[in-house]
Amino acid sequence: MDLKDIYNKQINFQESIKDTYNFDKITNLPCDNIKGFSYHIQQLISEIGEILSSDKRWKNIRNNKFDVENKKEEIADCFIVLMNIAIFSNLTGKDLEKAILDKIDRNKDRSL
Repeated sequence: MDLKDIYNKQINFQESIKDTYNFDKITNLPCDNIKGFSYHIQQLISEIGEILSSDKRWKNIRNNKFDVENKKEEIADCFIVLMNIAIFSNLTGKDLEKAILDKIDRNKDRSL
């Protein structure tokens, strides 16, 4: 399964729950929906905090809390929420894949 397949799976999931959101009427996904975009940006901030909570070794040398399984789950949540941000920004899987690959190439070029 590649990124486009994973992204399309998430679009299908969001399609199945779109009526549970209190956003403006959503007909098809992906779509440009500022309420959905804003909601998921805020959710991402929360998820990032949960990653930090699963691995507190960054805090100080006396803190040894590290739950690798929870950390993996929280990182996965961040990827899912980022896909939702892209979905509510009207991006296709192809758009997202191209943007990621282009950015990796630009970062690589900068480091040379």
